[in-house]
Amino acid sequence: MERKALQRLEPGLPARWYYDPAHYARELEVFWYGRWIAVARTGELAAPGDWRVVRIGTQSLVIVSGEKGKLRAFHNTCRHRGSVLCTEEAGNFARRRIVCPYHAWTYDLAGQLVATPRRMETPDFDMRALRLYPAAVDTWGGFVFLNLAGEAAAPLRQSLGELPQRFARYGFERLAIGKRIVAEVKANWKLLAENFSECFHCPPVHPELCRVVTAYRDAGAWGLRGPESKGEYAAGAETLTLDGRARLPAIAGLTEEERRTIYVPAMLPPGLFQLATDENMAPWLAQPLPPAGISAEAPEREIELPDSNVA
Repeated sequence: MERKALQRLEPGLPARWYYDPAHYARELEVFWYGRWIAVARTGELAAPGDWRVVRIGTQSLVIVSGEKGKLRAFHNTCRHRGSVLCTEEAGNFARRRIVCPYHAWTYDLAGQLVATPRRMETPDFDMRALRLYPAAVDTWGGFVFLNLAGEAAAPLRQSLGELPQRFARYGFERLAIGKRIVAEVKANWKLLAENFSECFHCPPVHPELCRVVTAYRDAGAWGLRGPESKGEYAAGAETLTLDGRARLPAIAGLTEEERRTIYVPAMLPPGLFQLATDENMAPWLAQPLPPAGISAEAPEREIELPDSNVA
């Protein structure tokens, strides 16, 4: 990869875009409510009746796994008085029913109202017309994506672009969560994206990384002050661990070049950032917190399931 210096300086974004509540509200509507957002892994919703609550901006949603594993997502709000349906983080609807804790209005796993206990008969009450408000849901590579635009959402594949092709041999769908870390960052969500996009901060902030990847020691990236065409490990290093030693076998199916590659970065703005190495994947699922904060949820390492890692 050839890297060239800027021919002229360009101004950054206006400062108020990082703290102004009105601008944050506009960003929610355009970026977070109008695009596909990665919110979970399919392994967290493996059994029929499994559910998980997620937040996108100000909106609380519940993802539900149906009888045949079909995933659906609804706004976490009862159609009767707007009560919150699910108050915990995750669980299982053992009786395959979603029951509002306030007045016990009951829905099936497809979001259809099926029972209204203690309701007096009303001639024009049509239970079939009352469903939970849906959000669009789709999956790729074991990630669960939501789009608050619902039926108006464009297909997920259009947003993914070349990501499926780039990571075709990594088998993300076979990976299982090894550890989860959740951190609230007191900074606007755009700063997380900007930080992810460069490594000029790596020498002072990540000296451990620079000991393993020699190109980062000086310029913070390869190809800026030396002949490297790609990042290279220090002598004796194999992967991105503190000592450079690998603890896991390489992901099955990778080419030799992919196994030698330090990492493959990818972004699906505004909410998904990930690094894939030869032995694991580290994704960050970001959610905005108003107006100058962000929650970053990251499995520290996603590992390949033992029975599928056959080289």
